[in-house]
Amino acid sequence: MSAAAFSPRGGLTWTVLRLHRGTLWLWAAYVVLGAGVLLWAWGPGTSGLDITGTCDPAVAGGCTAKGPTADPYHYALTLTDGFLSLLPLAVAVFAGGALIGRELESGTAQLTWTQSVAPARWLLTKLALPALALVAGTGLLVVLRRQVAAAAPGLTDNRWFTGSFDALGPVAVVLPLLGLVCGALAALFQRRLLAGAALGFLLTAALAAALDLLRPYLWPTTTVTGTLAQGYRGFTGDVVDEGAITGSGAHIVDPICVNDQACITEHNITGYYTEGHPPSHFWPLQLVETGVVLVLTVIVTLIAFRVLGRRVAP
Repeated sequence: MSAAAFSPRGGLTWTVLRLHRGTLWLWAAYVVLGAGVLLWAWGPGTSGLDITGTCDPAVAGGCTAKGPTADPYHYALTLTDGFLSLLPLAVAVFAGGALIGRELESGTAQLTWTQSVAPARWLLTKLALPALALVAGTGLLVVLRRQVAAAAPGLTDNRWFTGSFDALGPVAVVLPLLGLVCGALAALFQRRLLAGAALGFLLTAALAAALDLLRPYLWPTTTVTGTLAQGYRGFTGDVVDEGAITGSGAHIVDPICVNDQACITEHNITGYYTEGHPPSHFWPLQLVETGVVLVLTVIVTLIAFRVLGRRVAP
């Protein structure tokens, strides 16, 4: 591969940067805006929360915020977390449409391949440059988001098991890469801008949904039990399952006997269980899911290059 292909001032790299400079500026603006919002939340936003109670992520309802910045703080984190969660879909649409699909539809890609640029090198450059920008931008946002969470870890907005999991760790960095290669694969299949964007969106959405369903089973859960008198014991974390325990030790669906002794005897219930992931399981879940996403990204990338090879084969 020619070194000029990745030269910032010439070759294929410069062509890709110039062609998509509008998108690059838009991404830079998004990162700057997101970083500014998070810096505000980390500094003035946190200072004005007026937190009361014990702000520990392992203590349920341990702290509350009622200060003048409480509502803006909540909206700021909801906004940034929402954008990070939607980013893989947006990247898939871009890759399937403007990045790859448009050039295949217009014939620009085919023309490039006839001018001493191998198809594999073309696709590699097309994917490598956005990937670098995505890793740099999302990496910065995740670092700032973690600083915000560390300043008030017990608030609902900062507890990973109440909706912020995707924004607080490396999963947020690698998911857009999966969206990027899914969009590229979709474009190579469809060879049309709109069709590639739509298929990239659907493929990324399907994989993201599958990962959400798989997440609770990526690491062994913790189980807490309670007697009939105790009922369900409090569990702080991501609850995966709960129900009743029989005399044989089996876990069954809770028949909701409450204080009905006849019902309790009929089902031989001796206690109750709650199964899930406590706050300490954040990093094991993050690292395992990151590995799964990276494996999927590599697989989809290899498929994309294989499809490209078949498309251009004589």
